[in-house]
Amino acid sequence: MSVKKAIKILDWWINQKKQGIKKLQNEWTDLENEYDATRTLLNMDKTIVANLETIRCELITNCKHPMNMQDKDPAGHKYCMNCNLDL
Repeated sequence: MSVKKAIKILDWWINQKKQGIKKLQNEWTDLENEYDATRTLLNMDKTIVANLETIRCELITNCKHPMNMQDKDPAGHKYCMNCNLDL
């Protein structure tokens, strides 16, 4: 799996989690005072989203992709040998 595909998967996963959080917040706003479980579930999902965003930030580098670090794979796609990002 290339870094570009991993970033796309993380973006999708983050969006799914954020949509789930919004849906739960809308449905459980009235019940929040009664049930601590709802608050716990929402906090767990927010922590998961924060962790996924941290992983995504680690995958995106500040690499300038210098010409001497660019290469092609057997299929002919260019990539950076320094950061392993498809170009």
